[in-house]
Formats: sequence, structure tokens, C-alpha cells
Amino acid sequence: MGDIQLALKKADVKRNKFTLDVMADDRRVEKKDKSINEPVQFYTSGARAPYEVVVNEIRQDQVIGYLSVPKLKVNR
Repeated sequence: MGDIQLALKKADVKRNKFTLDVMADDRRVEKKDKSINEPVQFYTSGARAPYEVVVNEIRQDQVIGYLSVPKLKVNR
């Protein structure tokens, strides 16, 4: 599992929309015009379940939310 970087490109407070750059595994993917509380999913190499970013609040040059990381299953 590598590093994950998120960069806010645009925040529209009036319309509750935002655009993020997701950088994972040396790849950059732009997630355009996402809404508040809309899950933004992406995969990393070797992951069977997606990572998920959810933004709960949008401010002028800032978004507030969380990153959900898939749980690893351990075989017994």
C-alpha cells in the first residue's frame, strides 16, 4: 500500500460541489463536481475494496470530511 494524497482543486460553497485530485500509486485521477456527502471511491494496487472519501462540509478553500480505508481480512 502506497501513499495517498488529496488535493482540493475547486470548492463551490454556493452549490456544495468540489473537485479533488486523488494521487495514489503514482497515478493522478481528477474527481470533478462531487457533491457534499457523496462517496468518492478509488482503488489502489492490490486492494480488493475501494478507498472512500466523503466530504461533509465545504468552505471557501477547504473541505472537511474523512477517508475510509478498507479493512484487511486475515485468513485463519
